Amino acid sequence: MKEKLLASLLFLLCGFSVFAQQKTITGVVSDDQGMPLPSANVTLKDNPQQGTYTNFDGEFTIEASSGDILVISAIGMATKEVPVDAKNEYQISLKTDVSTLDEVVITGFDNVEKRLFTGANSTIDAKTLKVDGVVDVSRMLENKAAGVNVQNVTGTFGAAPKISIRGASSIFGDTKPLFVIDGVVQEDIINLDFSQLASGDATTLIGSSIAGLNANDIKNIEILKDASATALYGARALNGVVVITTKSGLKETPTTITYTLEQTVRATPTYSQYDILDSQETMSIFKELEQKGFLTQAGVVQSRSGGVYYGMYNKINNFISNDYRSAYSDNGFEVTNKPEYRNRYLQQYEMANTDWFNTLFEQSLTQNHSLSFRGGGKSNQYYASVSFYNDPGLTIADGVTRLTTNFKNTFNFSDRFNLTLSSKASRRTQDAPGTYAQSDNVVSGTVSRDFDINPFSYALNTNRTIRPYDNNGNLEYVWDNYSDFNIINELRNNYIDLEVLDFLFQINADYDITDKITYNLTASGRYVKSTNEHNVTEDANAAEAYRSMGTTIIRDNNPFLYEDPADPTAQPRSVLPYGGIYIKRDNTLESYYLRNTLNYKTKFNDIHDLIVFVGQDLRYVDRTQTYFEGYGIQYNRGYVPNLDPDFFDKYIGESGQYFGKNVERERTVSFFGKATYAYDNRYVFAATGRYDGSNRQGRSNSSRWLPTWSVSGKWNITNEDFLDDSSIISNLQLRPSYGLTATAGPATNSLAIFQSDVIFRKLVSQRENVLNITDLQNNDLTWEKQYETNIGLDIGLFKNRVNISTDVYRRKGFDLIDYVTTSGIGGQYVKAINNADMTTEGLEISLNTTNIQTDNFSWNTTVNFSVFDQEITKLQDRPDVLDLVDLTGGNVIGYPRNSLFSFDFEGLNSQGLPTFNIPGNNKITGANFQDNENITDYLIYEGSVEPNHSAGLSNTFNYKNWSLNFFISSSWGNKIRLKPTYSSTYSDLDVFTKDYANRWLLPGDENSTNIPVIADRRLVEQNPNLNRAYNAYNYSTQRVADGGFVRMKNISLSYNFPSELLDKLGVNTFSLKLLTTNPFLIYSDDKLNGQDPEFFLSGGVAYPILKQYTLSLNLSI
Repeated sequence: MKEKLLASLLFLLCGFSVFAQQKTITGVVSDDQGMPLPSANVTLKDNPQQGTYTNFDGEFTIEASSGDILVISAIGMATKEVPVDAKNEYQISLKTDVSTLDEVVITGFDNVEKRLFTGANSTIDAKTLKVDGVVDVSRMLENKAAGVNVQNVTGTFGAAPKISIRGASSIFGDTKPLFVIDGVVQEDIINLDFSQLASGDATTLIGSSIAGLNANDIKNIEILKDASATALYGARALNGVVVITTKSGLKETPTTITYTLEQTVRATPTYSQYDILDSQETMSIFKELEQKGFLTQAGVVQSRSGGVYYGMYNKINNFISNDYRSAYSDNGFEVTNKPEYRNRYLQQYEMANTDWFNTLFEQSLTQNHSLSFRGGGKSNQYYASVSFYNDPGLTIADGVTRLTTNFKNTFNFSDRFNLTLSSKASRRTQDAPGTYAQSDNVVSGTVSRDFDINPFSYALNTNRTIRPYDNNGNLEYVWDNYSDFNIINELRNNYIDLEVLDFLFQINADYDITDKITYNLTASGRYVKSTNEHNVTEDANAAEAYRSMGTTIIRDNNPFLYEDPADPTAQPRSVLPYGGIYIKRDNTLESYYLRNTLNYKTKFNDIHDLIVFVGQDLRYVDRTQTYFEGYGIQYNRGYVPNLDPDFFDKYIGESGQYFGKNVERERTVSFFGKATYAYDNRYVFAATGRYDGSNRQGRSNSSRWLPTWSVSGKWNITNEDFLDDSSIISNLQLRPSYGLTATAGPATNSLAIFQSDVIFRKLVSQRENVLNITDLQNNDLTWEKQYETNIGLDIGLFKNRVNISTDVYRRKGFDLIDYVTTSGIGGQYVKAINNADMTTEGLEISLNTTNIQTDNFSWNTTVNFSVFDQEITKLQDRPDVLDLVDLTGGNVIGYPRNSLFSFDFEGLNSQGLPTFNIPGNNKITGANFQDNENITDYLIYEGSVEPNHSAGLSNTFNYKNWSLNFFISSSWGNKIRLKPTYSSTYSDLDVFTKDYANRWLLPGDENSTNIPVIADRRLVEQNPNLNRAYNAYNYSTQRVADGGFVRMKNISLSYNFPSELLDKLGVNTFSLKLLTTNPFLIYSDDKLNGQDPEFFLSGGVAYPILKQYTLSLNLSI
């Protein structure tokens, strides 16, 4: 009996001891940004059956004992083990696991399990993508994925960067990929090619199709690259696809309110970055010009442009009174025409050293506010957001405000049927300097823009002797376009007001017909309207130029005056005596999209997977442009027009059109299907086909209809028996694919295109309306096509702490648009036809490593690299010399797209003039910019203007609640044409670079310098084509720089406040981040002398990407 009692007592004591160790553990699981992780799995390591899931706020409760080990896992995150100690509450942070992020690939048509996806793709999650302080999502893509090249040819809001995936696939068409948001293609408001993107023209302000997208709404981005990945997009996928998925509501979760604030300050440019001479050095060159017969009183006061010398000569001629005396006068004139007074007057400008960057640029604070609501119940999930961006302006001439809204609501009517309704809207208002389009002169070889008042260009191209204000604080004017000019006054009176409205409504419906068959409907409608109002008031130089006729010489030379054709002896006169100019351009986009799909998915015998996906879609797109130019608008008198009727005689006589309308209509219908089969999770086979028809192509069925297709496979080598015991290889996959993709191309002449015009005759009564042939009908116009072969290899090592993805590809483009010279029969000498071929071969490598991973510290590295080689193998287009030597390059058989060529500079002669290795006997002025015969025989190939190498390097260090990130971006393999600087004649408005300090001065200097002489007046008059020699020098081998660069793109430091503080504040998350963007260039060619290697100095509305500092706050409750 005693033994039984003792045994019972021992049992109870042991039981008491065991139960004494059991306790309730609570905690919160969050990601490495402090955001709670719902649905994370929490189990005991020694008893996996005992577990739970976190709720929406990341909270969990579990029974455990001291000494147990908690195992926490979540999709997309690295699994973490936490030992149970004496604590009862735990704050657990999981790190992002790049190897599991893309368990599902979102193609925009369907969601494909990563194990079954056979294409080449890159996934960018929202955290990796987001760059605080950068508003345009397309700029955030720069070197974030292998093979995706983003070239920031301008930093102006709304103007798209140049984006290409695996290099350009069209020779004359655009290179940008297809942007898809939530399964619907984002149509471009206006189609722009590379040269137009880099032009700085006002049309670039509406060049980005996703400028109205709030980056905080993005969940992730999928970049589809090869024919297999893009095959479902068929004849629109030649340049790759960027699929953007936005956030949605969450099922059975309370509402979370998230607020984000980003405040950004940009650094203004400084002259220390550039090689511009100061005012003293500039004045010494003016003195030399004066000694060489230029800047004379007679020449300057009658010239089109003039600076300090023009002002001096006007004051020399300005008699005030007999008693007037000053530091510059002893004879009653404002300035006495004696050397000592002239020099004294000029000395104030010699010492001015005006900082135009400081005058025209502003240290403004940009703000981006974003507020979102997210949650849902069992039958309804919702996401709503609103954002407001305000940029007071980088300069005194620009500014932007943008308002966006996004609503998405999903209704679960049953277990089989759900409906999602979503809408997106944005409104942008933007100010920009008044801008006219660029033009080129193929005879002299110059590219120019009338009335260019871009503040950045003005600061770089205006010498520092010019002052914005006089000694009394009043605006000080120079002389330009035969009229008074002050840049501050001009920016106040010559400006663009832009408004862009963008509305989209979308319906997505899913119905499970059976357990294996799902029907999906996607329908959307979008309306975009942009209104561009270019205002030139009566006080602007661009209007006053039409009224300048002070002397006979000015009257005879001013191109803005009217010459009466009925009276050849009459003097030119103004036909814009009052008022200014009002130019309005409206662009509208109306698009509708409808898609129906069926998806059959089954698995049998536990080893066979079969997915069949079929569907059709319809696309309807209308683009309309209307424009109106009104002259004589009196801005200061109630906008009442006051115009000489002869103005229309002048305007029409110069082939001007003061109003018009252009309409472009696209209609497409497509049928598509895809079949995927997988065996035992090891072997995957996929085939995709699509059949597209478009009204843009020729009449014949073979031209208008196009089948595209792809075949692909995947071998999951990891699942083979021979790798079961490998401790090194944790993932190994081989992905081959081959297919045909296409795009519509830049040509639109499936029907004849005519343009109305008026034949100019001197007498208005004799003028006639005519139709000019723009393009003859091409019944055989068809799609630009491309065969693509891709072989990919994915490797995961050491439990996926190291992940490598490599793709090798070859593209063969054919039937690309070519501009072929013909005999002219039919009225057109150059015709657009499908004739050209181009091949591209490349390599892409992505590397992700977890270098260190502990409870409190982690270090992760991401590297991507891509390179391609491109050659045009068939082409009949005949570019002229200016096409090939200009900054955007040209296209020649045997070379890459947009290749840059140069005149072969041979050195200076004994007079300091540049000489060239060119055909003919005249090696100085014999350059022919119009030549198009065998020009590559004497022009020197420099390289493409488009980089063919790119790389990105990101390092992230996490320590407890702190995170530090460095991101380096690089590209190389391209060449840059330096800004044209040299001329045979100069004015006192011109700017000079520091190279002029090494210019030719005396005979013999040609042996030690390659900087040409500042020619004297006699030499210029003896050689009327001398400026052609200086322009050839501007486009010579001397004026080319390497375009490669290595840039520190971003440095960020963030802090997530601890949960103890958050509990007291009653909030879920609270974080702060300090970020600097574009802080410095690690490497660029010294010959650029401060010029950003990505930016084209094109003027207009274009600004470079500048250094900026951003403080951001993120709060959720």
